[in-house]
Amino acid sequence: MRSSSWLVAVVVGVLIAMSWSAPARACSRLAVSTIQGFTTLPIDGARVPRSAAVWVSAGGASALDVAPAIKDISAVKLLDATGRAVTLQVTSVRVAGEVASTLFVLRPAGLLDANAGYRVEHEGVVLSRFTTTNEVDRVPPPLPVAKVSQVSGERVSAYGCGGPSQVTVTLDQPGDVNFLVRAEDMGTTMPGRALAVTSGATALSAVGVAEGAVDLRVMTFDLSGNMAMAPDRLITFVPSEGVGCAAAPSGAFAAGLTLLGALRRRSLRRLAERRPSASAQSRR
Repeated sequence: MRSSSWLVAVVVGVLIAMSWSAPARACSRLAVSTIQGFTTLPIDGARVPRSAAVWVSAGGASALDVAPAIKDISAVKLLDATGRAVTLQVTSVRVAGEVASTLFVLRPAGLLDANAGYRVEHEGVVLSRFTTTNEVDRVPPPLPVAKVSQVSGERVSAYGCGGPSQVTVTLDQPGDVNFLVRAEDMGTTMPGRALAVTSGATALSAVGVAEGAVDLRVMTFDLSGNMAMAPDRLITFVPSEGVGCAAAPSGAFAAGLTLLGALRRRSLRRLAERRPSASAQSRR
């Protein structure tokens, strides 16, 4: 009986130690960026107007290679077929999120050559290859129709498995580049900051939006930088924080609980077996 008690004590101690560490591991998660999935524009193989600009995320996304993150935008080059660099004017948009990032717009100082090939390079990695037509695009894209499709408050947890608040807006006619911005940040040119950005996708998701009422707008651009703005303001309310996910016990932790239960049942059986014998001795 003494050995069983000792074993029970050991199992209990191990379970306590595991209970302190297991939930934190089970609930670990990556911080959320709102510029995910943005591929360098023009996309590889595209035919674009002579007025097209280059759009690239600081994350270095490429359809051709795994590109390194862009720390110095001057290292991104637009090269013609002979390898000559095109003079570029840089505009940046700061994109919010748990992990903030930057979208860069690189505008050639003049029109690109007609029916010519170009490539975008960063530190020797080709981000995109494209060719031009003989057209110049001055026409804004269609007006996007946007609606709020999902709103959730921040989820908190003692073990770090919660998540930030999120507001998702869907578009019926996404442009080449789409921004979700606060109404006070909109203008008639490229915004200086945005809550979310996507290239061609129908959903824009902003994270880490403060609790309370929020007034949003959607701005859409084509490759040449022509802009269209959603006609309606999107006013929504971000609720207060809620409860994050609960941590499920790990396999080893659950196995320990099973062992502890088996030891307890074994001790009870032994105790039950001894009681009749002790009663018989008292009668004698």
